[in-house]
Amino acid sequence: MGDPVLIIAVGSLKGSPGATTLALALADRWPAGGGEPLVVEADPAGGDLGARFGLLAGGRGLVTLAAAGRRGGRARPVDDHVHELPGGLQVIPAPAGAEQASQVLGELDGGGWSLLWSAARTGGRTVIVDCGRLDPHSPTAPALRAADVLLLVGRARDEELAHLAARMQVVQGWGVPDWYVVVVAQPHQAPEYRVREIARVLGSRALGPVPYDTTAAEVLAGRRQTRTGIGRSKLGRTVAGMADHLAATAPAGAERPALGGFEGRAALPAAPTRAGRR
Repeated sequence: MGDPVLIIAVGSLKGSPGATTLALALADRWPAGGGEPLVVEADPAGGDLGARFGLLAGGRGLVTLAAAGRRGGRARPVDDHVHELPGGLQVIPAPAGAEQASQVLGELDGGGWSLLWSAARTGGRTVIVDCGRLDPHSPTAPALRAADVLLLVGRARDEELAHLAARMQVVQGWGVPDWYVVVVAQPHQAPEYRVREIARVLGSRALGPVPYDTTAAEVLAGRRQTRTGIGRSKLGRTVAGMADHLAATAPAGAERPALGGFEGRAALPAAPTRAGRR
């Protein structure tokens, strides 16, 4: 049996702690065998990928996906709305403006979301949805309803952790079968003790710390090129361990494999080398 196909929602409850970077890194480090992962930029505040990579004139993205959904998907398959970034990542970019992005996300209810989920299940590919900042009224609510996994990204700061604690009951009420809190380190910070604090409450639902790695983030953002990509970076190695755990996750409702690394040392499982990845 091959790797499970997942719909993964990535978002935050406060601020901009790096959800887009994490979504791209997950796709880049996704293990081979589960199909080519697809990143869907669904941030109601507006997308960044189009401007970063010069995709605005390509005529493909969430706008054309929403139009195809209204037509029942007969005109264009999902792959016709996808851009390939340098390095091979597959993305569906959102409009840059917040007003247009929110409008298009609302229009995906006309059939665009269904096209995405069908492409994931029948095409054997994991879909990673960058939802931006999450709230009960977000137009990305259909992505949460369809998601197998929710990754809540937050920085190891007192105010963000307090906000997370205050909204944990709301998060649990969203009904996503599996969810994790991903703790992102900040410059010159050693947040391991924060992860241990969260892990005492959430157990293996706490992931991290994800290192503050500006070089790898710039590679993913298209602002820097390297011969090895992010594979040998701190961010790449850490997210590879996370991707391996998620890809090994059993179907919803089944017993899931234990996630080691948080009993006294707060670290992700050791990541394999680039060999064997997509």
